[in-house]
Amino acid sequence: MSRDETTLTADPTTQTPVAPTSAAPPTAVVRGAGAVTDDVPERGDGAPRPGWGRVVGAAAGTAVVVGVGTALVARVLMRLVADVVDAETGFSVVGTLGIAIVFSVLMVPAAAGGAIEARTRRAVVGLVGVLTTSVVLGWGTATTALVDLADHPLREGRELDLVALLLVGFGATVVVGAVTARRLARRWTLGRGGDEVSGRSLAQP
Repeated sequence: MSRDETTLTADPTTQTPVAPTSAAPPTAVVRGAGAVTDDVPERGDGAPRPGWGRVVGAAAGTAVVVGVGTALVARVLMRLVADVVDAETGFSVVGTLGIAIVFSVLMVPAAAGGAIEARTRRAVVGLVGVLTTSVVLGWGTATTALVDLADHPLREGRELDLVALLLVGFGATVVVGAVTARRLARRWTLGRGGDEVSGRSLAQP
């Protein structure tokens, strides 16, 4: 019997398996539209974390949008207070623009807290941002209003009640603005459905 015939008739169970000459490369995990996510850190719910560039952009944009909106509401309240105490209204476009800039700058802590919260899943960051903006901006608004009212003694009765109500409105405007900045920055950081995604992430242990 020839060598080839012996090889063909040999028991296959006694043959030594041949190791592959090269190992296949590991398969990368692919999600979405063909995007490889092996090197993208995840939040813990399976979705990739937003980049820091997106966090900064969302925080800056939110601070400007919410800051300007809150400043306009505060400007209206200032006008109402002036009307109640019969004060001269020296409101101008330049003054309104200055108030909008101040409000936008002081809205940064709340907006930055919401954006960072969306990336890190740490709700305490967003709460600290809201608290910081509320205290700093609220204190500045209250002290400014009190200084302006010092030159216009209030009469007891309806006038005093109206001014007190408007001052409460100032505080509520600031707090609502800070909370809105946190939520909007979080949504812009996470993209579409940001609040729902962030809510599920924060609910996880």
